[in-house]
Order: sequence, then structure tokens, then C-alpha cells
Amino acid sequence: MDAAAYKSKGNEAFSAKNYPEAIEYFTKAIELDGSNHVLFSNRSACYASTNQWNEALADAETCVALNATWGKGYVRLGAAQHGLKRFDEAIATYEKGQQVEPTLQALADGIAAAQKDQQASRPDPFAGIFNAGIFVKIQSNPRLAPYLQQPDYVQMLNTIVANPRMAGSFLQDKRFMQTFMELSGIGGFAGGDDADEGDAPRDLRKPTSTTPTPAEAPTPKPAPTSEPPKKAAAAPAAAPSTSDAAKLKEEGNNFYKQRKFDEAMEKYKAAFALEPANTTFLLNQTAVLFEEGKFDECITACDEALEHGRENKADYTVIAKLMTRKAFCLQKLRRHEEAIPLYKKALIEHRNPDTLAKLDACEKEKKKNDIEAYINPELGAAAKEEGNTFFKADKFPEAVAAYTEAIKRNPTEHTAYSNRAAAYLKLGAYNEALEDCEKCLAIKPDFIRAIARKGHAYFWTKQYNKALQAYDSGLKLDATNQECIDGKNKTRAKISEMASGQSGEEGDDAARRAMADPEIAAIMGDSYMQMVLGEMQRDPSRIQDYLRDPGISEKINKLIAAGILRFGDGNGQQQQGGAARRR
Repeated sequence: MDAAAYKSKGNEAFSAKNYPEAIEYFTKAIELDGSNHVLFSNRSACYASTNQWNEALADAETCVALNATWGKGYVRLGAAQHGLKRFDEAIATYEKGQQVEPTLQALADGIAAAQKDQQASRPDPFAGIFNAGIFVKIQSNPRLAPYLQQPDYVQMLNTIVANPRMAGSFLQDKRFMQTFMELSGIGGFAGGDDADEGDAPRDLRKPTSTTPTPAEAPTPKPAPTSEPPKKAAAAPAAAPSTSDAAKLKEEGNNFYKQRKFDEAMEKYKAAFALEPANTTFLLNQTAVLFEEGKFDECITACDEALEHGRENKADYTVIAKLMTRKAFCLQKLRRHEEAIPLYKKALIEHRNPDTLAKLDACEKEKKKNDIEAYINPELGAAAKEEGNTFFKADKFPEAVAAYTEAIKRNPTEHTAYSNRAAAYLKLGAYNEALEDCEKCLAIKPDFIRAIARKGHAYFWTKQYNKALQAYDSGLKLDATNQECIDGKNKTRAKISEMASGQSGEEGDDAARRAMADPEIAAIMGDSYMQMVLGEMQRDPSRIQDYLRDPGISEKINKLIAAGILRFGDGNGQQQQGGAARRR
């Protein structure tokens, strides 16, 4: 087998995403033809696809050294440098490639992606300060606490906690800078009119780029070793046949827009007769067949056009469009298993947004069809019973697997979700249990077993305020439900331990977890509640006064249940999170 044959085998393996095999074929080709820059480019793409960035870099450097006028070589080199997080080098490489081949879109995409990842890799100094526990820290700081009575200040903090990248838009606010300086431990803050914002990270003042990441390295198309520019192979623009063919194509397009497909097909065939090496006219013919709903004929025509295009070195965009059209026909015929890999292969040729959209729709369609085809309530009931047997035998992983099968077979049967939640609770997978309870209750909102298990999941994740709410909702449906009664009593006992400081849990840990709850964060962010908490901390005798107000009492009880407020530390003092205990 010669180098060209090994290269062809390598291309096939790459298209099938069998990268180790592709590397092996390209290596054999290189051993026979070590001066062919395309072979090194192809192998570099394989290494990059398996994150072997050092090997990808070495091959890309060899590729560029062999042919410094080939734009794709710079794409490979820049991608390898990007993968190694050498962003500045990658950007410089892509820019150098643009000097060689300015119209190559992959170079521009590479620059944008490298710049985006470079910015994302920079540490964010604000994220560590402006987190969910910031309100507790500010309340315990006598220089910052008064700001909590200002609604716009609280709103600013909530905005930054939700998205630390927004901090850059508040650099002019002296309260923000004072907060940052105080909590970061830098020291006092002068806060004068000449405060310099130059200390703030420069990248936080710029809007975040939304440039999409670059496409996967395209599969190199078989080509001669020298690979002359494709445009040079095109027919001279001044040739009479080109002009006549172009006119015929334009006439065909007009008929096509009017849905006069017979007339359009006649024109496209006439144009192809004048320019038998131009694959575009075959592409036009496939469009007519598709619109006529002749999907099988269109698939055959696409295959013939693809073979013609490769023989005549058609532009990669034409090849990609033919693949996309064939895949769309396969999708229309519900042959999704064949359509999806063909869409992906088309994207390797050319990352077209239309192809991406079609691929996404095809994958969703296939998933929906697969789910619908798998549904069988009888088999679902059998799987659920199998899960019950495993559960009773304390084989909880096996029970989860059986319940999962039951759900796949009958996704609208609510008890399988509740049963799987029970198995997850036994395994300590509380978040998964909570998710299953929510799914069960979405189907049957009054299923009390799922409500109780939801309360259990909250209890074991120490979200006691939410656990109480879950148990209470269950008791509204059935006041005698023992599982909810026991769960509520156990939760209240735990809250009492926390409120008295006897739980052994660090206050900061409880506060940090509680502030992840939007309801608790909203209470802590309320300026009036901050004033109330401040007065309660300064004068514990005011606590009973505030507890007489039903609205304030409810919020205080929620903060106690969440572990934010604690009482009875031995000195009769209220504690807020863990901050007060350390002062």
C-alpha cells in the first residue's frame, strides 16, 4: 500500500472518529512520504481530537515548516497552542495564518476562541469575596453594616453575588470599593474623590465575549501532495461556456423560486452539460428532487454528486451542502441513525449554522422517537416490581437500576419516581432523590409519600427550613401521616440544636449553605430586616418585641431554621451565623 492509500484509510478512520486507527494510518503514510505537509496536518488533527496537545503541536510545526503558505497548517498549530493554554502564541499563530490566507474562516474563529478562553482563565478576584455569605460578614463589620439600610447597596450586592463578573460595572461606587477592601483584608479605605480604579482588573471592565468556540478540526480531503489552490483549477471567468451556464443556472433559480421544478431541472441539466466539471449544478438538481419529495432519488443524486465533486476537487462548501442534503433526506425517511453521522461529517467539511440546526433537530427527533418506541407500561410495571424486590433486600443500587428501567418504559407513572427517590435516600444521593420527588409531584401533586421523601432529602442536606415546609404541606393533605409528623418533629429538634449552638456545626458553613436559598438570601438582603437583626444583636431585649409582628416573626423563624440566627450561647446573646461567635 502506498502513502496515498494509507492517507485515504486515515481519512476514513478520522471521519468515523476512530482517531487511534487514523493516527496509525497517517504515521505509515508519513514513513513513506515524509515531505507531505498534509499528512502531518491530518495527524495533528487526530492528536488534537484526543487532547494529545504536545504531539499535535509537533506535527503542526512540521506541517508549517514544510509549507509556510498553507493556511490550514496555521489552524492546526494555533489549535495545539490553544490546547496547551498558550493563548498568546495561539493568537499570534492564527494572525500569521491570516496573512497567508485571509479568507480562511477557521483562523478568525480560532482567534476569537483563544481570546475568549484566555479571558475566562484569568482569576476573578471578586468571586471569592462576593459570595452568598457576604451579608453576614458585612453585618458584623461596624464600618459596612450601615450600608445595609440602603436598598440600592443591597441590590448591588445581590447582583454581584448572582454574577461576580458584574462587579466591574460598580467600580465607580465608593461603597463597593470600601466593601471589597474591607472584606479582602487589604486594610482601610480612604474613599476620597480621587480614588483610582486602576487597581481593578482590566478585563473586568470589558464586556464578556460571546464568540462561539471553534469547530472540530475538519477532516482533510484527499488531495495531491502539492495541493495547488482550488481557485486556480476553476475555469477562466471569461470563457463563453461559463457565461452561458451561469445564465442557465439563473433561469433555473427563477423557476425554482416559482416552484416550477420541471423547468428548473431542465435548466440545471443544461448548465451542467456546458460545464460538466462544475458540481454546483448537480447540487442544484438535488435541491429540486428534495422539494419534490423524491427523497430516495435525491439520496442517489447526492451520492453521485459527491463522487463527482471529489473527482473534480469541488469547493468544500459544496461537498458539505451535498452531505447535509443527503442527511436531511435520510431524516425525512426517519433513518436517523444514518442521518446523524452524516450531518457530523458535513460539519467537519464546513461548520455551517444551518447544518448545526438540522443536526440538533435530528438528534432531538431521534431521541423522542426512541423514547416513544421504548414505552411499554406492562414491562414498566414488571420492572417496578423488580425494583421493589431489590429494595426490600437492601440492594439499593440494583433497585435504582430497576426503577430507572420502569421510568423509561412508562415515564408518566408517578410511583416509580417516588420509589427511586426512596432508594436514592438509602444511598445518600439526596439531590437525586429530591429531583425524583419533584418529578413525581409534577405528575401527581398530592402524592404524600413523595412529599415526605422530599422533606427527608431536605433534612439530610441540612435545609431544615425547606424540610419543615415540605412536611407541613404533607400534613395539610393528611394531618395523621406519621412519616410527615416524625419528620417534622426531628427537624424541629435539629433546629433547636442549631439555635442553641449545640449542633457542633460551624456557623459560617450553615450560613453559606443557607444563603444559597433565594428566599433566605432575599430576607438577608432586605434593608429593614438588616436593621431589625442589628437591633436584636445590640439589644437582645428587643427580640420579643419583634416576634410579636407576624411578618417579622415568620422571617426570623426561617432564619433560625436555616441556621443563620442562633440563641442561647451561654451568655444570653444572639448569634448570627458564625461571625458573632468569633468577635
